[in-house]
Amino acid sequence: MFSEKYGYKKEKTIQYESVSDELKNRIWNLFYQSEIKGGGLSSKRLGLALNGGQTIEEKIVDRFGLLINHAGKGQSVEEQLKESLLHFFCWYEVYDFIDIHLSYLEDDERDIRIRQYNELLEQEKAGYRIVSGEIAPITNETEIATIEQSADTAFQSVNQHIQKALSLYADIQSPDYENSIKESISAVEAICCIITGLSGANASLGKVIKKLKDNGVHIHSAMEQAFSSLYGYTSDEDGIRHGGIDFKNAPAEDAKYMLVSCSAFVNYLIEKYEKVQMDE
Repeated sequence: MFSEKYGYKKEKTIQYESVSDELKNRIWNLFYQSEIKGGGLSSKRLGLALNGGQTIEEKIVDRFGLLINHAGKGQSVEEQLKESLLHFFCWYEVYDFIDIHLSYLEDDERDIRIRQYNELLEQEKAGYRIVSGEIAPITNETEIATIEQSADTAFQSVNQHIQKALSLYADIQSPDYENSIKESISAVEAICCIITGLSGANASLGKVIKKLKDNGVHIHSAMEQAFSSLYGYTSDEDGIRHGGIDFKNAPAEDAKYMLVSCSAFVNYLIEKYEKVQMDE
C-alpha cells in the first residue's frame, strides 16, 4: 500500500503463531459478506429444516462448544460469533474458524472461499495458507502448487500419503513432523512401486528406485543417488523409521523440506511414467 511503500506506516511482518486485529477483521468481513449479508449457498442450504435447521453461524458456534443464544435472549448468534472471533479466540482458534467455515461448504463454493481466504492471508502477511484443504505454514506459491499437484494424482495411494504428510505437518496445535516425513517418503515409495510393479519386501525405496530404468523411467544417476540417500535418512539405524536418537524431535524445517521435495519428485516421476505409457 502507499502508506507502507513510502514509510508512513510500518510494513507488515509475517505473522507466525499470531493474528493481527486487521487480519481478524478481514476474516470476519469475508465471512459476513459471503454467508450472512450475501446469503451464501451454505447459509441457504443450512437454513433448511436439516439438523434442527441450524444456520452456518449456529453450526460454527456449536463446534466451538459455545452456547447458542438466539436474538431476544441476549446476543444474537451472529454477534456472539463475531465477538468471539475478534476478541476472545487465540490465534490458532482463528484458523480453526476458517477450517470449520470451509468444512460446511460444498465443493464449488469451498474452492471460491479458499481462494478468497488465501488472498487476504497473503495480503496480511499471514504465515499460513490453505493447501489441499489443510491450513499449513507454507506461503511459497510454487511450493503450494507442487504439493497440491502431488496430492491430486491418478494414484490414490500416492495422494493418501501426501495428504497425510501435509495433515501431520499442518496440525497447528500438535504437529507430528517425524510421521509427516515418513508419509512424504512413503509417497515416493508408492509411485515407484506403481511404476515397477514391486511390492512386499522388495518395495522399499532403496530397492524400487533402482528398478525404475527397467520400466522405462530413466532418471539421472545423481538424482537416483540423492533420493537413495533420503531413503537412508529415514530408514538407516539412526533414521526416523527406526526411532533413532537423532530424529526423536524432527524439526519443522525438515518436515517441510521433505514434503515439498517428495511432492516434486512424485510429480516428476509421474510425468516420466506418463510419457513411457504414451510411447507404448
